[in-house]
Amino acid sequence: MSIERAEKLKEVLTDKFVVVDADIPELRRFENWTGKVRTVNMNCRALVEFDGPVDIGWYDIDPDYLKVVDAPVKKAPAPAAKAAPAAKAAPAEAKPVAKPAATAGKSPLDAIRAQQAAKAGAVPAAAGAAKPSPLDMIRKQQAAKAAAAAPVETAPAAPAAVATPEVAAPEPIPVVVAPVETPKPIPTTGADGKPLSKLEMIRLQGAAKKQ
Repeated sequence: MSIERAEKLKEVLTDKFVVVDADIPELRRFENWTGKVRTVNMNCRALVEFDGPVDIGWYDIDPDYLKVVDAPVKKAPAPAAKAAPAAKAAPAEAKPVAKPAATAGKSPLDAIRAQQAAKAGAVPAAAGAAKPSPLDMIRKQQAAKAAAAAPVETAPAAPAAVATPEVAAPEPIPVVVAPVETPKPIPTTGADGKPLSKLEMIRLQGAAKKQ
């Protein structure tokens, strides 16, 4: 019986667009997607492929929880983006600098002259304030006289250089080189012309060293 039902469902649902019942907790993740039935298996469950951006698998879903639609359902619009932050307040306009009262109503040339006159008056006043008192002048004069009367210290003369006697260089000592005697070669053959054994050669070497 299930095979006959599976064949009927296959004829009705194959290549149909469907949406899921969002009240089922297991199918709530497919709420905003439209699926397409690829086939129906022998267990009478539809194999649905959803139009998700990444998921390309087939899901077997009970046909009782599917609803056939004529075309893919439009997805719900994405939530509106947050409003852009309010534009920063425009900087306050710079206020014009008020002109000095002394130059108000005067020409630029008169204003420059007035400024120069004010500077010239300020310099003598500062110079007058810096003058020393009569008591300070008297103290400076006495200090200058005392410095002039003080004896001038002279640097001590450098000590005369002491002459050092000349030392004669030692005469070279002659080196006598003794002549090195070269050892006599040890014969390798005897008087009869036969080669000597190692023991006989060692004895000849010992006799040569004793000489």
